[in-house]
Amino acid sequence: MSAYEIKIRIELAPKAETDNKPMNNVLVSDDNEYSLSISEEEALNIDKCENAVMKTAYPSIRDALSTHLESLSKKKASEKAQTGQQVTSNLKPYRIDGEVGRFEFETHSVLNEAGNVVYNSATDFFPALGAKEYYRTLGFKQIAYFYGDTEISFRKTAKLINRFRYQESAGTPYRTLQETTQKEGEGVIDYLKVKTKRCLLKNGFDEDGLLISPEKNIFQTKTVVIDDDNVREAAEKIKGQYDIDKLLENPVCFESPESTANVSIDDVKVKRQEEKRVKGQEPRENKKKYAHNTICHVEQGGSSYTLNGGTIKEVLLYLLAFILENGLTKMRIQFFTDGHKALNEAILNFFSWHSDIGIILDWYHLEKKCKEQLSMALKGRHVRNRILKVLMPLLWHGLTSEAIDCLREINVEEIKNDEAMEKMVAYLERNRNYIPCYALRKELGLRNGSSIGEKMNDLIVSTRQKHNGMAWSKCGSVALATVTALKRNNESDKWFEEKELDFQLAA
Repeated sequence: MSAYEIKIRIELAPKAETDNKPMNNVLVSDDNEYSLSISEEEALNIDKCENAVMKTAYPSIRDALSTHLESLSKKKASEKAQTGQQVTSNLKPYRIDGEVGRFEFETHSVLNEAGNVVYNSATDFFPALGAKEYYRTLGFKQIAYFYGDTEISFRKTAKLINRFRYQESAGTPYRTLQETTQKEGEGVIDYLKVKTKRCLLKNGFDEDGLLISPEKNIFQTKTVVIDDDNVREAAEKIKGQYDIDKLLENPVCFESPESTANVSIDDVKVKRQEEKRVKGQEPRENKKKYAHNTICHVEQGGSSYTLNGGTIKEVLLYLLAFILENGLTKMRIQFFTDGHKALNEAILNFFSWHSDIGIILDWYHLEKKCKEQLSMALKGRHVRNRILKVLMPLLWHGLTSEAIDCLREINVEEIKNDEAMEKMVAYLERNRNYIPCYALRKELGLRNGSSIGEKMNDLIVSTRQKHNGMAWSKCGSVALATVTALKRNNESDKWFEEKELDFQLAA
């Protein structure tokens, strides 16, 4: 059977001497030429031929890169060496985890006459590494973190990248991938904390978000709202059986979209890993434990940004810094929440310095709460559904007092749980100032809920972290969500290349 030879030539192209443009032709030397002999059967079969070439190509590329970097290391060391000094090879190789696979190369040191190291290319020219650390290239990070870890499990990501690099036996272990992804996320978190602190101090706040120098800022003092005539015209269209003046008495204003920044903020939890038990120690109560992420989506004028953190306070600090960095202090800040008491109180306390903020109870969560609470309070679904038919239109039109009256007028014989009913009434009373006329807002083209926030919860956390019985450590969950947020904000390339973030609204 005939044999066929395929040659692969690899060498870096030098730069052209003119116009600083790279030359089109690539110089090839015999040292970087690799040949592959394959059988006629393989050569005449497209799939087998491709597979044979690829199995040779990736190791060849790794060898070529290793040769080039080793040569570069020796050259730099030789340039630094002075008369009487010696260039020597380092015992420990420099290790790289790249888009082409894992490989290593020799680095060099310059020793003076006393035998002391005066220059080391492994730390003075190439980025310094820890004892067991690999340098991870931009290409590796883009594939592993951007396309892999944020979409599929660490195990599957490792298997995939090792397969296409043809390094399945000596590639990147999935545990290493998990650790490095968490480290990357923690790096972003540390950066955000430092950036946030600097931003707050520069703008007259302390590091806890308390305004201490109000003279440094000019804040919006008057809400820019939609013209009264336009609001009344819209109210005429949706009033139905309701009194138009009653609809317009609702405490939630109709803000001008051009002068408003919309903020959706919510908490999302995933199953937390069990703590390691000490031998001989009694097991703790078998309670479900969760790792929490707080997701915040900021939108203004068609541009947006997503923030993520482990606590509400942490995210509110990021949000404050983001508002300051993007010049949003002169706008109304309109929050959309699920009505959680602690969250609403935190927002109001944190932004008490700003006279133009508002909170709207998301319609989806309001409707969900009514259905769930009345299911517990009333006798049977038929009674519940009959009450909901009256209650929900009242709430949709922002008639909270009438909705509470509706609940108070329910026949006691139809109530099975008085406590659940009182909780429903208390919920509406507590959120009275956050329940707008949803019908009128819809007619005016204003937002009624945090659906985009819910979507971000799914994209940043739930889709990746809530399936197949997965469990997470607190720091691991937040770190992975932070890396995923880089992707959503189109910030990953800047972070991987420069270790900085634009931290700006983007389309």
